[in-house]
Amino acid sequence: MMINIYDHICATTSYNDQLMFGKTGEIFIDYHCSITEQKTRVWSHKNFLMYVVEGSTRYEVPDAYHESSEQELLFIRKGGFALHKKFEKPYHALMFVFDDAFIKGLVAEYPTLLEKKVKEKGDFLKQPGVMELQSTPLIRSIFLAANEYLKLPANESKISIELKFKELLVNLLREKVSNPFHLYLSWLCNDEAVSFVKLMRDNSSFNFTTKELARTAGMSEPTFKRVFQKHIGVPPGKWLQEQRMARALLLLSNPKNTISEIAFQLGYSDAAAFSKAFRKATRLNPSDYYKQQPDLK
Repeated sequence: MMINIYDHICATTSYNDQLMFGKTGEIFIDYHCSITEQKTRVWSHKNFLMYVVEGSTRYEVPDAYHESSEQELLFIRKGGFALHKKFEKPYHALMFVFDDAFIKGLVAEYPTLLEKKVKEKGDFLKQPGVMELQSTPLIRSIFLAANEYLKLPANESKISIELKFKELLVNLLREKVSNPFHLYLSWLCNDEAVSFVKLMRDNSSFNFTTKELARTAGMSEPTFKRVFQKHIGVPPGKWLQEQRMARALLLLSNPKNTISEIAFQLGYSDAAAFSKAFRKATRLNPSDYYKQQPDLK
């Protein structure tokens, strides 16, 4: 089972100072990580812009990972990922958590923020779900100024934090060339079909239910199923199972991957649950499949 990190944060108001703003449940958080497990699978139906104040955590998505460091600015796209917590220092970050709809609303208000002509699709499709963005003294000052408003929990503070978030986005989009955040938002706002397919593919190997994926896509479940069938061509449940097994076969081809690690990466509760699902799909135990690979013997 994966933890919805947005819901987890909202449920720990006593541990994290936070203030909700905007029309689609945006939050600014002075985040102190309360997760105690060394490795945890999490997901979110909202995106994160995060300034790391102290500590380090490793964020892992399929085929990529990023180990954060202090004073770093991270963009984490909505979807699933694994957290590998380090315990040398407490993990402390300032975070804006936001919906795609907020971005689209800002771009509709200020269309010159993004170039109308989108860049090469291949570059967008290869983007990982976790990216380091350029951090400057100005960017840092916006996070610190927003944090001051948490000490004044009033309606005026919600308005001020929303304005600070817009200021942050505008400054992150000043640079149009070689800017991964600009590339991501350009496709998000200009080609919903490609953005939807990328979101599905990037999260195909996680243990999502159809309902959770619909929430990640920002749709009702019936609408999600219709859109999924239109763009992918098969029902989501069937496709997800096929994609997880395809990912399992790929991971099993690497002798460095243990059965337990593969089970974790694919979102199964343990190695036994993965082995059971693998046998059902292939009529083989994972260990038997491994032995059949001639270049791995």
